[in-house]
Amino acid sequence: MFNYYAFLILASFVFAIGVYGLLNRRNMLRMLLSAEVIFNSVLLFLLTFSALSSSPSTGGVIALLAIGIAATEVGVIVSLAVLMFRLKDTVDVYEISEQKG
Repeated sequence: MFNYYAFLILASFVFAIGVYGLLNRRNMLRMLLSAEVIFNSVLLFLLTFSALSSSPSTGGVIALLAIGIAATEVGVIVSLAVLMFRLKDTVDVYEISEQKG
């Protein structure tokens, strides 16, 4: 029998690392990577809880759907980052917000 608490603790640490990276980065692509780390920790939570439930296949199906949505999200955000780099010559979030006017 697996120790599911170890997976939950690991997912909590990965989530904390993702939040730290999201709050301390100014580069749009690094923020995207931190958001993906957060997303992967949530998937680990989801799969761990589905393994604990009586029907583990439901959690796997939801996880596959969430991975598909995440791939779409990455495509959209990377295309926006490339567009902002072409228009503003930077992907620094604070510089882009200062150049609004």
